[in-house]
Amino acid sequence: MARPSYLEINLTAIRSNLSIAKGHAPNSKVLACVKADAYGHGAKEVASALQENADMFGLASLSEALELRDSGIDTPTLLLEGCFDSAEWLEACEQHCRAVIHNQHQLEIFLDLSLHEPMDIWLKLDSGMHRLGFDPNRYLQAYEALSQSPNCRSVTLMSHFACSEELDNPFNDQQLKVFTETTSSLATARSLANSAAILTRPDTHFDWIRPGYMLYGNSPMLGESPADRNLTHAMGLYSEVISVRSIAVGEGVGYNQTWRAAKPSVIAVVAIGYGDGYPRNAKNSSPVLIEGQEASTVGHIAMDMMLLDITHLSNIRVGSKVELWGPNLSASKVAEHSGMSGYELLTRLTPRLPRRYLSD
Repeated sequence: MARPSYLEINLTAIRSNLSIAKGHAPNSKVLACVKADAYGHGAKEVASALQENADMFGLASLSEALELRDSGIDTPTLLLEGCFDSAEWLEACEQHCRAVIHNQHQLEIFLDLSLHEPMDIWLKLDSGMHRLGFDPNRYLQAYEALSQSPNCRSVTLMSHFACSEELDNPFNDQQLKVFTETTSSLATARSLANSAAILTRPDTHFDWIRPGYMLYGNSPMLGESPADRNLTHAMGLYSEVISVRSIAVGEGVGYNQTWRAAKPSVIAVVAIGYGDGYPRNAKNSSPVLIEGQEASTVGHIAMDMMLLDITHLSNIRVGSKVELWGPNLSASKVAEHSGMSGYELLTRLTPRLPRRYLSD
């Protein structure tokens, strides 16, 4: 019998979430972000499910784009960090990739290339996040250089929000102002809206939207559940109870005995741990569902197992099904108990977890 831990990924839900994004921005094209193995959901499987309805896929690197090409997916791809040397630019051109240019060094390498055909470039503006992108006072120069280069077929203008999940943060309006004022004189396509802006800021949709986190059924807005935005959870992480034991008052459990029973207690052992990607730093009392009933973690999360206090539950036995997160317990809620974001929780899952895909 195989170890009972696995991921269940609902491709129908991902397609539905993409439809919601498109419904919010019906006049925009869609760059669906499938970087980092589609946020842990499987880039090849997700891209295959979305290729009929997405105009382009967003990836972090050329190697990620080549994985999609090798699996037969020919939807256009955008390299969100661009290319890192001349050889990579040449291969990206050969593979018909689009690429972001976000600094002067990258721009100079691109302009000096001898390409067999021109490329479509996305030019990134630093509108205030101060991570990637040209300063506003250098942006128009970079645009003009690309416009005059035989290596460049088209230029799409882009920037990225720093605080869009904080709906009342005035920095969002400040970034939008910088973006619109810097690009207003340029008659070409623009892109600014990530998941949070797609859902809440129609004034930022422009020509291309870039849904990511929302595609996988998670609300990017702080304190919201997916249901608040009609999103459908796409991933469930499941396991089973492999041991149940009673312990006396004062007895500890797990490594370093960091939790001790204040009363006679019943502890369940579940076959999942940080070796599968569940956060090792999950606090005591992190929520878990057993047969639909909420229980709490106790003691340290181990590499292959975790411990749950099930004293208050009935009918829990070896083989009882455990939902670590999924349709009944959001990944964002679990992440909060570990001091991390839902994005990190989803993308740190390890390959030893079998993946089961559901699709209509």
